[in-house]
Amino acid sequence: MLKFLIVVLAATLSACATTSVQEFKAPDGMVLKTVKCTSDPSKCYVQASQTCPNGGTYRVIASESHAGGIAADIIPGPVTWYSMTYACGLSDGKHPTFAWQGPQYTPAPPAPSKPAPVVIKQKPTTTNCTQIGNTVNCNSY
Repeated sequence: MLKFLIVVLAATLSACATTSVQEFKAPDGMVLKTVKCTSDPSKCYVQASQTCPNGGTYRVIASESHAGGIAADIIPGPVTWYSMTYACGLSDGKHPTFAWQGPQYTPAPPAPSKPAPVVIKQKPTTTNCTQIGNTVNCNSY
């Protein structure tokens, strides 16, 4: 059972990390598609062209970008995700702006490092003694 869950989880994460296209109907009945891709908006252009017939032309309806994780864009993370909604057919010549939406990713501050232990080195003590008669004088330094 555990192996099955690991396989399903790995497949889900790898599917989220790739460029994906979803298709839906707008309220007016027009068929729209949304493509999501990571790191490079040109991946969205390529995927949109491949999903449209008649030479792959399309009209951009909306676009945005936001911070997400490596495998998914649910929580803000270090990867930029791009999203573009489009309709296949003749283009109106407008390009997506991929305007930023949502919070910026702020990495957690590094954990404080432990200070290096302080080692106090003491010089060895030297004692010199001299005896004159029955008197002994000693100096330590």
